[in-house]
Amino acid sequence: MAMQIEKHGINLAAIYRPLNNVFLNKTMERIRSKYICRNQIRKGRSGTRQILANLKKGNSIALMIDQRVTEGIKIDFFGNLASTTTIPAQIIKKYQCDLVPIYIERFEKFNFKMYVSQPITINSEKSQKEISEHLNTILEKMILKNPDQWIWTHNRWKK
Repeated sequence: MAMQIEKHGINLAAIYRPLNNVFLNKTMERIRSKYICRNQIRKGRSGTRQILANLKKGNSIALMIDQRVTEGIKIDFFGNLASTTTIPAQIIKKYQCDLVPIYIERFEKFNFKMYVSQPITINSEKSQKEISEHLNTILEKMILKNPDQWIWTHNRWKK
């Protein structure tokens, strides 16, 4: 997704989660920077300064919100409490920026189609929890459109 966004001339920084295997992670980081998105930000507190610096430069931030996070808050996701990132909510509250939901669908085995939604303006006066709940609702709708396209390799509802 980040690769296609960058190819269309949008200055982008993509937040990524390092692999658990430190040896493979070095290789994966090189691949990500060279072929996927030049500007990579490591997930977690260490990347916060980089996110802010990129926003101040006018760059877009790519973040997958369907990941299980340890530093998030527990909010409803498909009827169960799930750890949810508040990073998008924090960015919206601080920078009053729009959000652009994007998802990719596989078709004909080896082809993909990327759907880019219209930008959404979210009231920055809402709480982080309210904004995050709204984003989870958007994500649920995307998943329900075509649930067999969704894959999770982790337990989003882990206690």
